[in-house]
Amino acid sequence: MIERLKLRGCNAYLIEDDAGTFLVDTGIPGNLRNVSKAVKEIDGIIITHAHYDHAGSAYEISEHFSCQIYAHEDDHPYLSGEREFSFRGFVGNLVKRLEKLRKMRNFHPKNVSKLHLQSFDIIHLPGHTPGSIGLMSEKVLICGDVLRAVRKMLFLGKTEVRASSRNFNWNNEVYAKTLYRLSEIDRITVMPGHGDQVDVDGDVIRKLAERMENGVAEIQEKNP
Repeated sequence: MIERLKLRGCNAYLIEDDAGTFLVDTGIPGNLRNVSKAVKEIDGIIITHAHYDHAGSAYEISEHFSCQIYAHEDDHPYLSGEREFSFRGFVGNLVKRLEKLRKMRNFHPKNVSKLHLQSFDIIHLPGHTPGSIGLMSEKVLICGDVLRAVRKMLFLGKTEVRASSRNFNWNNEVYAKTLYRLSEIDRITVMPGHGDQVDVDGDVIRKLAERMENGVAEIQEKNP
């Protein structure tokens, strides 16, 4: 079972597995009330990546439900406060300033590899952050910010899949390789951190990877 919770900051997903009930992502700080209204019990929290808008409420929710937080080990330094992400561009700088208005409570998560789910495969999808992960059940992928879903034609209800912004990616070259890996799957249902659920073909993801790769090459040519 996968249930979407629209929290402030991002989509969160409640998943049920033989191992228990888990909340995937938590939004920005201050979402405890929203989660506690929707959920009576959580056995653990899984963070898809260490950005503020996905992990901001993890500590307060874990304290309330007395449960453990899990994340990929490559993102642990960012969640514990030992390291800090740097974003690029005007919007990236603005986001960093807004984050300082209400800081995320840092914490020390457990390695998500120690979490043995029966119904979901946990996949390392680096690039957006070093420890970005996805949760795959058959051909349904909870992907954090590895892919975004955007309403292209509001009145017709058409949704398209887009890549994550270069300004917010930790490493765009690594990210492009991750997209190429995902493009090998013929067709998947994407449940993103932002936007609505959408079905996407592998060739669409491959085109996103090519654009990202070409953009990186252009930047390298300008800044040899």
